[in-house]
Amino acid sequence: MFEKPEQTEIAVIGAGPAGVAAAVTAARAGAQVVLLDESPRAGGQYYKQPAFGADETQSAADFPAPSAIADNIRKGRELLADLEHPKITFRNSTLVWNVLPEERILNLYGPHGAQTLQAQRIIFAAGAYERLMPFPGWTKPGVCTVGGAQLLLKSQGLKIGQRLLLAGTGPLLQLAAVQFLEAGMEVAAILELQSRKEFLLNAPKLWGHWDKLGQGMANQKRLLKAGIPFKFGYSVAEALGEEEVNGAMIMKVNAKAEPIPGSEETLEVDTICLNFGFVPAIELPRVAGCATVFDEYFSSFAIATNKDLETDVSGFFATGETGGIGGVEVALLEGKLAGAAASRQLGYAPEINELALQKEQQQARKAVATLGTMFPLKSGLTKLATDEVPVCRCEEVSAGDVRRAIAMGVTQLNQLKPWTRAGMGRCQGRICGGIMSQIIAHETGMTLNEIQPFTARTPIKPVPMEAVSGVEDSGEFTWEDHVGYGEART
Repeated sequence: MFEKPEQTEIAVIGAGPAGVAAAVTAARAGAQVVLLDESPRAGGQYYKQPAFGADETQSAADFPAPSAIADNIRKGRELLADLEHPKITFRNSTLVWNVLPEERILNLYGPHGAQTLQAQRIIFAAGAYERLMPFPGWTKPGVCTVGGAQLLLKSQGLKIGQRLLLAGTGPLLQLAAVQFLEAGMEVAAILELQSRKEFLLNAPKLWGHWDKLGQGMANQKRLLKAGIPFKFGYSVAEALGEEEVNGAMIMKVNAKAEPIPGSEETLEVDTICLNFGFVPAIELPRVAGCATVFDEYFSSFAIATNKDLETDVSGFFATGETGGIGGVEVALLEGKLAGAAASRQLGYAPEINELALQKEQQQARKAVATLGTMFPLKSGLTKLATDEVPVCRCEEVSAGDVRRAIAMGVTQLNQLKPWTRAGMGRCQGRICGGIMSQIIAHETGMTLNEIQPFTARTPIKPVPMEAVSGVEDSGEFTWEDHVGYGEART
């Protein structure tokens, strides 16, 4: 059975920018902190560190990656150096798969098997997932997320392909395209879902946010100089190729993002990189009972917090993307705020100006919200997912299966489970949940905030059975007859 839980004052879940900032701030205030992350290295996706070589002193200049990525690695190492604080214990390669809110106990699975950790305060900094929209061929080798392609560069110095097509919506497309060009890859085109008219009409919203404008203009200048086609109001209609991608059919879309027949074009590419924004990772705080709020700017549910970033469940905090898509600047500010608030509640005196930080955080959130309004995701794009296209890859549920269930009266994701088994696979709805919400919205006319996410269940990610039961598998077992359900292992 499980042993008595290990004790700590503050547990931080997620070692990206928000989690690291929270852990360092709380530790400097005097609190004992345990920082937990599934990855072998801290840094999250933004500050992802190289995974090869034992020499951790390797400089950013030595890393075979684009200058912008190498600069991120360097900045990340500067941030992560603060984790050497004696009050911080970093548990890498450790999954937090369950939380018991009343006892504030976390169930862990890591290199030493199943363990439990009890904390007086818990800070969620789990980050976000990339959002995808399906089309014929989207499950073929050669179709990936933009972030996945970046991850290969950051962690391994590897190229995802040689001739790339980037498609979706948002500023990440341009930033990643510059990085891929610097890495020696060819970018065939960038497909932006928003039309040129929409883009120009919304551009003045960034007036005053000079850092965002400056970065965007610098990226556009670099791409224009390289002669990269930038196609507004387009999306991928089909990934071509028998066993792997060797081309892409693209189409124009209208103001609702519905494909326009007769606008098809074909591009020769070996890789299609997609990004339609991000969705907060909120499974664990929802298991803990934390309330959610719908983020109108990014069309996603996030965890609701007060000015101290504390949720409605006492002693639990949500920071960074968990509380709504915000980017690295917001994550660093909110990490400091959450770490300060949590340690202050335990009687420590953090040496930061929380009021000034809160003001800065609100301004940063406002700038990011502006970007969100410029790059909305439109449910009309689901028309590209014809009935035979799989939308839940784990359980092999097609768009047609979902539409037939909707025609029978289904209007919520949880209702789809008994009809189709959608969301019951290994990803537990992380990928397909957002896709099917868009399909429901398009088919029924409902708004996305009316469509609730799948119920969060534990374990939030797959773990060995002994991690859940608390009993190691001896290798010996019997079979018991369950009437009506067949035999089961006991």
